[in-house]
Amino acid sequence: MKRAALLCALLLAAATYVYLQQRAAPPARLASFMPGGALAYLEAPEFGHLLRDWDASQVKANWLASENFAVFSRSNLFTKLSQVYAEYGETAGFLPDLKSIVEMAGSQSALALYEIRDVEFLYVSHIAESGVVASPLWAVRAKFEERQAGGVTFYQRTDAATRRTVAFAFAKGYLILGTREDLVAQSLELLAGSANPSVAGDRWYRDAVAQAAGPGELRLVMHLELLVKSVYFRSYWVQRNASAVRRYWAGVADVTRTAGEIEERRVFLRTPDVAAPGDPATVAGLVALVPPEAGVYKAFPIVESTGAASLVVAKLIGSPGQHRRDWRDAPYAVSPDNRAGSEADLETRIDEQPLPADAGNADSVAAIDAMIRQAGAHGMLLVQSSSAAAGTFVQTPAVIVLAANAEWSPDSVRAALGVAGGKVWTTSQLGAQWVASTAGAHSVQRLDGLGSLLL
Repeated sequence: MKRAALLCALLLAAATYVYLQQRAAPPARLASFMPGGALAYLEAPEFGHLLRDWDASQVKANWLASENFAVFSRSNLFTKLSQVYAEYGETAGFLPDLKSIVEMAGSQSALALYEIRDVEFLYVSHIAESGVVASPLWAVRAKFEERQAGGVTFYQRTDAATRRTVAFAFAKGYLILGTREDLVAQSLELLAGSANPSVAGDRWYRDAVAQAAGPGELRLVMHLELLVKSVYFRSYWVQRNASAVRRYWAGVADVTRTAGEIEERRVFLRTPDVAAPGDPATVAGLVALVPPEAGVYKAFPIVESTGAASLVVAKLIGSPGQHRRDWRDAPYAVSPDNRAGSEADLETRIDEQPLPADAGNADSVAAIDAMIRQAGAHGMLLVQSSSAAAGTFVQTPAVIVLAANAEWSPDSVRAALGVAGGKVWTTSQLGAQWVASTAGAHSVQRLDGLGSLLL
């Protein structure tokens, strides 16, 4: 009896150890289950929790009631996304709402985007079998055709009219959902141990993740080299800075929520042909000058002086004018019954030239560009914050630091900044003179006139 009891105790201990080891084992990287060739990869360790927080948040209610959402809901992008959403819903046999999406959102989840125009993606989520069985997707599986991949049955359906495809499978505790049959099949093969190419093995993903710190609650990894080649990315990219993004070939952004704030960390990898020259210690030395109360800062080597000069002018002197004309849109037809002109035209001056396309900033940029070239500046730091002005408006003061190997000529710097500011703020440089002033315990030079510029 004692031997039997001891044997049972040993077996129980061994089983408990194996169970605890399995529970303590880190979750598999979902990127290794995603076929290679993706444009972007989004991952969240607790995706379902994030969606539930969003659904119950006041931020969501404010967004849906905001004028910004009203404008977005009338945009061309929203219309096209709604059409794609409806077509995939028609193919799946049901139109998923937020509730059903939350039900299919497990803990560790990831989405890889493979094509922008038709929104081709693959979604993988670690979810309990009971959650999958209770989902509307599982309820309509009888309308799908059965396929096999990696020793697992998956379901696929293609709509003859829209040519949209929806395919899904449940294997080893993972829900796999995609808009292409081959993506789901390849994912099942990777899950079964296949050595086929995966996102985790793609160089853009590996290098970007290796340069980033630990992942946040939401991580986005981008293959920028391919993204900027897509006309759809350039057309709908909200920031409208594809030319700046083109300097980088990969990037990663991590978002983490803390008490009362959201923190985002970004890492971008420069393409080898535009890698910035110079000593990396230059950037490190500039970062050391950032005050603790800074709202945002950016330190980087100066690759080309014109871009640096444009940033100085935009932040310290005046932003260029915004022109909304889009040459891709044909003009509207004018009815012959309409009168030419209106009372609004009374405000249009015809006795002087219109404002140039660059809002008159070209001469200012040229002056700063010459100053940067003359000093041989090789590093730049931008520090910016926000503060309330008059209790209603918000001002965003900025400080720029330029680093050069040689000593700066005070007279040349004052002359260049005086010309740059005077071209925008004054007529014929009137009132663009430097006067001695103080900032705390420090002596500074202040440009007299309508603008506010300290040196």
